Amino acid sequence: MLIFNAILELLAGMGVFLIAMKMLSTNVESLAGSKIKNMFGKLSKRKLAGVGIGTVASAVIQSSGAVTVMVIGFVNSGVMSLVQATTIIYGANVGTTITAQIVALGLLGTNFISINAIFCALAGIGAFIMLFAKRDSVKKIGGLTAGFGMVFVGLSLMTNSMLNLAQSPQLVNFLASLKNPILLLLAGILITAILQSSSAVTGLTITMLFGGLLTLNQGIYLTFGSNIGTCVVAFIAAIGSITNARRAALIHLLFNVFGVTLFVIIDLCLNFGGTSFAHLLQVMFPNVPVTQLAMMHTIFNVISVIVMLPFTNMLVKLTEKMMPNKQKNDLNEGKAQYDRLSTILKQSKTNAKEGGEQPNFHYVQKLTLANHTPAMAQVKSEVVHMAEIALLNFNRSVNAKVKFDYSAKKEFEKDDELLEFMKRETHKYLSQLSKKQNSSSDEKFIDTAFYALAELEQISNYSKNNFGYANILNNKKPINLENICFSRTKGEI
Repeated sequence: MLIFNAILELLAGMGVFLIAMKMLSTNVESLAGSKIKNMFGKLSKRKLAGVGIGTVASAVIQSSGAVTVMVIGFVNSGVMSLVQATTIIYGANVGTTITAQIVALGLLGTNFISINAIFCALAGIGAFIMLFAKRDSVKKIGGLTAGFGMVFVGLSLMTNSMLNLAQSPQLVNFLASLKNPILLLLAGILITAILQSSSAVTGLTITMLFGGLLTLNQGIYLTFGSNIGTCVVAFIAAIGSITNARRAALIHLLFNVFGVTLFVIIDLCLNFGGTSFAHLLQVMFPNVPVTQLAMMHTIFNVISVIVMLPFTNMLVKLTEKMMPNKQKNDLNEGKAQYDRLSTILKQSKTNAKEGGEQPNFHYVQKLTLANHTPAMAQVKSEVVHMAEIALLNFNRSVNAKVKFDYSAKKEFEKDDELLEFMKRETHKYLSQLSKKQNSSSDEKFIDTAFYALAELEQISNYSKNNFGYANILNNKKPINLENICFSRTKGEI
């Protein structure tokens, strides 16, 4: 019964912790989403700038997974290049180490008062702000404060459950027997893939170390595994995206696999020399095991970034070879507009074929709907894409009407079907976005996007009318465009 009650308390603590992380991410993004978007938009080609922006964004949002999903969304919408995305992913891995440091800090205390208790009180303060505040921005600040406090409430519940589980000698002996580094790595990967939060797994590992259920060495390898497991979130977000977005997810995986491989090899070499990471951390930070593990997490990510940063371009080229384009995307400046639009449509049709010959979005992915910052960028790119399809179809309809050229009729019908699908689904997507807590600028953008869809509907109708009228004129001679004159004063041809 002791173990059963401890497991229930552990589940409660993890539930509160995960909800708190979600509250933090949602409220921070709602308050500062536009600023984060501007940070990404101002990103220069300097790699260190990207690392810095990724670090700050991840530290503020308290979720490297959320930042990575946002980055994939921006890559998918064409706002960000793959090299820029890679540097931000580097930074996101560094920024997420702040969570481990906060958790370790919360477990420290004095004989008079616990730091964890002070932070837990923020949950109540934030709740009161949410209840009594009238301004929406103040309520969001209250939600942010409550979320931060709830992180430590969940941490407190998990810590108590670990201390209770530590009273079971059978469980302690079982966990003590798990010394194989490969098994510990796989356990960290699996648990993180299930929870979809490396922060939660790191927090759980630190509390288990605090409760005496794990050794420092076991905690280190579980943390290494969690860094690989968190890549699952990125791969889920990249499903159905363009090739570059899937490459960004692959870069995230390769970066973490390389880092883990490097540190495992170093640790094995240290073992041959009679020492280990655990021993070095105990020397550097004596008598504070939770700080030792948190610092290991930070050191791992910082050194991985330092080592990989000079090889960023090589990593991008490697992913391009591992995940090549199925067709060349010819969007270079100076190309004829018709050829450029045709290329975009071919790429759209390729994506549609991958989904089973069904019409499909080119930029928008419903999995990023929870992160409205990249969702807005995706909608913007999608509307522009739809306008390009509408323009191409309009040109085809004019050719049919003026030159009686019906050679593009099948392409017209297919693209018109694709356009109808995209207009309908984008309208639904915008409706879902409008129900979220958006800033005033985002609300204006949503209204403008709705208006643009209505205008595209009109252009689509004009194109279909042109094709219909072309059938009536089919037996007449082609009209010479050079002989047509438009009078601006009389408004007549």
